[in-house]
Amino acid sequence: MNESQRPTIEAAQPVVSSQEFDELRRTWQTLGTDDPLWAILTDSDRRRGRWDLEEFLDRGETDVARYAGLLGDAGHSGDFGSVLDFGCGVGRLSLAWGRRADSVTGVDISRSMIERGRVVVASAPNVRLLVNDAVDLRQFPDESFDLAFSHICLQHMPWPLAAGYVAEFGRVAVRGGFVAFQLPSRGPARTSARRRIVDSLPEAVRSRYRRWRRGTSVVFDMYYTDPVDVIEVARSAGLDLCHQEPDGSAGVGTEGFIYIFRRHG
Repeated sequence: MNESQRPTIEAAQPVVSSQEFDELRRTWQTLGTDDPLWAILTDSDRRRGRWDLEEFLDRGETDVARYAGLLGDAGHSGDFGSVLDFGCGVGRLSLAWGRRADSVTGVDISRSMIERGRVVVASAPNVRLLVNDAVDLRQFPDESFDLAFSHICLQHMPWPLAAGYVAEFGRVAVRGGFVAFQLPSRGPARTSARRRIVDSLPEAVRSRYRRWRRGTSVVFDMYYTDPVDVIEVARSAGLDLCHQEPDGSAGVGTEGFIYIFRRHG
């Protein structure tokens, strides 16, 4: 098959309301202004600015080292060229990838996170952070990255929106490139039961409920996705599953997985 005959991979359009997307943007803009490090790593003892920046960044090195090892086991050469860090926040993981890759591009919906992050990554000339205020990654052309990566980000958005981004990972990954991310599949029993009830409500009621929760101290949502759905969306985007392993990054009592995919060559 020559290049002109290869099928074009196009991202599915996410079915998510503008109200939901605007609410997601506002939430993370506020968090990025008020307490960005805690919003990314929600340790109750580090709330209200009590994270030590160096310890916070060290956690990023640990997370990226884990993914780099899994990618190696899945057949990656270890030579990271261009890396996309989706949901980069203040650049915690972008910096760690920057020590392994030729170039790293971090994107986030929150302008306040990106503004703080540009200060954090200022000493790393191969790392750039950009605002991505869209339901897709259209600011990047096809086959822009050797690795499209995301960690503890997709879990905070409705699956239709996250699925659209996963499909976009397939589009922006080079042929033979890799896609790696984490998603929780099940929360603690009490949370899961509440989620099923909330998801059955009309959108307007769900929105009021979320605003009420934020007023009581819970400031962002967690979503749980069946692995079957994740793999199906990735497959439709031209991605082959290389590895899937249990992961509890979404919090105590949660179940989830790290997924490693490779785009068709």
